[in-house]
Amino acid sequence: MNGPTLLAGIRDGNYHVGGIRCLRLFHLPSACFARLRADIDRLCRVERASDVNDPNHITNWTRPRGNVVQFSLLNATGRYDDFSTDHNHSCLGKKFHYSAQYPALAQFVALFPHTINFRINVLSAGASLSPHEEHAVIRTCTGSIGARARFHLPIVSNPNAELMLDGWVYHLMPGTVYFINHGCVHSACNRGEDRRIHVVWDMLLTRESFDFMFGNSAHPPMLLPIVESEQTPAPIRSERVGAHLRLPSPITRDEADRIAWCDVQ
Repeated sequence: MNGPTLLAGIRDGNYHVGGIRCLRLFHLPSACFARLRADIDRLCRVERASDVNDPNHITNWTRPRGNVVQFSLLNATGRYDDFSTDHNHSCLGKKFHYSAQYPALAQFVALFPHTINFRINVLSAGASLSPHEEHAVIRTCTGSIGARARFHLPIVSNPNAELMLDGWVYHLMPGTVYFINHGCVHSACNRGEDRRIHVVWDMLLTRESFDFMFGNSAHPPMLLPIVESEQTPAPIRSERVGAHLRLPSPITRDEADRIAWCDVQ
């Protein structure tokens, strides 16, 4: 996919006029995925998460139901419950602090350029996030119009764990990296009997991050690119998008026509 097509697709999805909702980008080899899952399973058992049901949590506005927790991996403090800079549109001054304890996870986090945040999101059985709308189109610190791109890697899932994007419902498969347009109205639910664990991260859509995630640049053995003809997953069904929560948009639709690559900030 070329750059202008991707930027236009993110923009159009952000304003609910078609565009790109979901793409399958990479598979992880089974051995690499097994090591990563082992690190994440252990981290979720022994480290302290933040509780999304806490009214002071940055994600609480999505009205979580059931047990929903988050581990924030990129910050200045090294605290897994520190979500204070997860959404400040900057990739500077943040790092993963525990490479010795979780080497496979540290290796994975280090792969991706210009990352704003890295989170482990856990929905327990019966838990959900209500339908809500964020914005993938952003205003950068220099005033230009760019994009924040979101990615999911399911670690643990079940057939009844679903993600809705503008009325199209998807089941995301463990071991596959997905682009998710969070400018769509979206919700997550886990109607299964087991936990749903996803690694979720946002990247500034710079030219370098585009080349790495969507272009033809070389990739490390941990990431096996999916050919473009197979990148668009089929939804499992559609449903009506009703009332939903919405963050105010900082960018008008006309301004969004100027969308371009972000500078590093």
